[in-house]
Amino acid sequence: MGEVSKRVYEIHGRVMNEFMGSKCYDIDETLVLDCIKDALTDIGLSVKDITLFDLDGNVTQEFSNARYVRVTTTSKEVNGEQIFTFALIKIRNKYRVLYLQSALKE
Repeated sequence: MGEVSKRVYEIHGRVMNEFMGSKCYDIDETLVLDCIKDALTDIGLSVKDITLFDLDGNVTQEFSNARYVRVTTTSKEVNGEQIFTFALIKIRNKYRVLYLQSALKE
């Protein structure tokens, strides 16, 4: 495994652990996107774009319809964009953000 691949694996593993370890759990709707941004920034990533998707995978502007969040990031350590997808789970008017997948776009 090359040095860049190893670093990508480490960063993406940290993101997965953060969000599967109850980061951004049981929070209000107004805090969800800031919680995601803050968690990724704390890991050393710069958030470039956030897109919300509904249950059918269509882009939505309405947070109440959103079921998935795609976040495009960059970092000083890895060339290209790192893309993370999260699920939004609503339970009793609170949200949980769950890690689904990640990718590297060189």
